[in-house]
Amino acid sequence: MENPTPEKHVFSLRTTFGLHGGDVLQDKSPGREDAMIQCAASKYPVSESERGLTLVLTHGLSSHKESYHPTVASLLRLNAAGICANWIREIWSIDMPNHGETAGLNRAYLEDRQERGRKEGWDGKCNTIDFSTYLNAFLSIPQLQGHRVVGIAHSGSCAPWTHALTHPNRTHPHPFALIFIEPVFMFPGMSPTDPRAIHGAANVRGVLAKRDTWSDRAEAKRWFLDIKGGDPEGRQSKQRDIDIGRSSEPPKNPNQSAKNASKNGNSKGGKTVWSKWDDLALDLFVEHALEEVLEPVPSPRESTKSSSYVRSILRKEEESPLYACLQHTVEPSQLTRMCVALTPSSRRGPDGGDDGVGGLHVIWAEVEEFISKSAKAEILDAMSHRVLSQRIVSGSGHLIPQENPSGLAHALHDVLVGHIAVAAGLTVRAPL
Repeated sequence: MENPTPEKHVFSLRTTFGLHGGDVLQDKSPGREDAMIQCAASKYPVSESERGLTLVLTHGLSSHKESYHPTVASLLRLNAAGICANWIREIWSIDMPNHGETAGLNRAYLEDRQERGRKEGWDGKCNTIDFSTYLNAFLSIPQLQGHRVVGIAHSGSCAPWTHALTHPNRTHPHPFALIFIEPVFMFPGMSPTDPRAIHGAANVRGVLAKRDTWSDRAEAKRWFLDIKGGDPEGRQSKQRDIDIGRSSEPPKNPNQSAKNASKNGNSKGGKTVWSKWDDLALDLFVEHALEEVLEPVPSPRESTKSSSYVRSILRKEEESPLYACLQHTVEPSQLTRMCVALTPSSRRGPDGGDDGVGGLHVIWAEVEEFISKSAKAEILDAMSHRVLSQRIVSGSGHLIPQENPSGLAHALHDVLVGHIAVAAGLTVRAPL
């Protein structure tokens, strides 16, 4: 299958910002307000089957909806090569409200809200509870009505799914199933020495100190490549021209990303988060996580040509607080309620599948960069050990979609075909 081209959509979502965990919509608190928020989404139509699964993907912090494109391309190739090709109906990938293309659409409102918060003494920055009400609004769009939705969330977008699915005022049906990729969950009373707390605090400080402006995307890409510890000259000759807008085909096997990293000299010795990224994932980040800013011309007499630069779409002052522990703190009872609601019953539905749900599944990284063994145990315990399946993506750290998109596609395909599509009566589990 050729590299798929997604449809581009923009939705106006009526939601509520300024809620706190456990709030109901009737409560009043400073900063709470109804808002019309724009949502940019990528849609991959796959089949005409109304019984097929509709996947809704949400990215981790500081990322963007296009970050899943290499994974989706690999997943669709696996789907096309399979015996049953109609178990996927659609795939959607959305930006969080202050990330990616969506951030640009909401910029005027986001800046106005922050300014009003500063004047009135409340925090106007977009947070993960705002993400959850926004997600609730997206799941309620008419285009998803009657669909068997499978939520797929990475890292910092897992807590918003949990809040969205356990909030008493949610306006959408419960999804058919969930797949969490390296879920980041904190719990009340967590020790400050927990690796998640330590990494979170470091990110809060580090974001504010990091560079976020470059003269253009070409310089930004060179900067990422230089810092990665890889040799830009050896990262394929076309990199000398810094081809930003390319739509190259992702690797065709789960080991290709690692081969590319090794070939480019960045599989080891890298000094930053980008040290193990897939080539296409980095290109997409440079293209979609940065925006061009035109600087005003001082005077027509002084210059006839405007200047510009690029900067991170997600502002540092907005990104930094998103790594705080409180942003990812949920009550264990919330996870339990969510898991119970997603646990298949022993009854069989009319189409031969389990009665109404396909369960919760978790995909972990092999390299324990952020989620330690003890953290995994704590998360699984809070889920009352109702996780139906677990997979590990070999050779990958926490940023699985960026580091090994093909390996992630294989893990997702395994879970979707071997468990969730079976529960939906769309495929049959292979005999042991």
